[in-house]
Amino acid sequence: MSKNKETVLKIQKAAMKEFLEKGFMKASLRKICHDAGVTTGALYFFFKDKDDLFCSLVREPVEKIYKIMTEHYALETDISEEDVLAVLKNPEGSLEDQKAMLSITKIMYENRDKIMLLFGKAQGSSMENIVDKFVEISAKQYEKMVEKMKLALPDIKISKHYARWVAKQQIEAVIYSMINIKDEKETELFGLNVAASLRGGWMATWKLQ
Repeated sequence: MSKNKETVLKIQKAAMKEFLEKGFMKASLRKICHDAGVTTGALYFFFKDKDDLFCSLVREPVEKIYKIMTEHYALETDISEEDVLAVLKNPEGSLEDQKAMLSITKIMYENRDKIMLLFGKAQGSSMENIVDKFVEISAKQYEKMVEKMKLALPDIKISKHYARWVAKQQIEAVIYSMINIKDEKETELFGLNVAASLRGGWMATWKLQ
């Protein structure tokens, strides 16, 4: 390992501890440098500012999760309205849904501390609205699903706000699992339970025709 890489890792390790304990806004760069055994000049050599340092800790899992979501939703965009209804009727959802959910769960557990930074310690950083961004990605996809449902069932009564609400519930369930469930297998089961519950909500809207 090069000396530069070793220094970066020392800074990031100290930063992770400081950010987890105090959050982004109250974290002290001076304390991070002290714990890492480096000068402030060394820190600024590798990182532009505190935000850049914070982002260096969480950027990789965020990008991986974003990639899985966008690729999965791209596949869903191509399916017909009849296929959308078939997936919602299936108690287990689609195989691709399950694969995406399990992949995201795995990334989160492999990067648990980094995910906890995002969900509870990012206020004041450029990452503080990342949860809203994930909700927006899902909401736009579910709005497309609603339109396909309306093509298959022209008389269905479903509010334009329902898709956005479902997206928010889904992301909040992920946050809940990271904060409260330490076992990965239990989280996977919880995720399947939540997905089944949300599908049940979609199906219940059909009765409003």
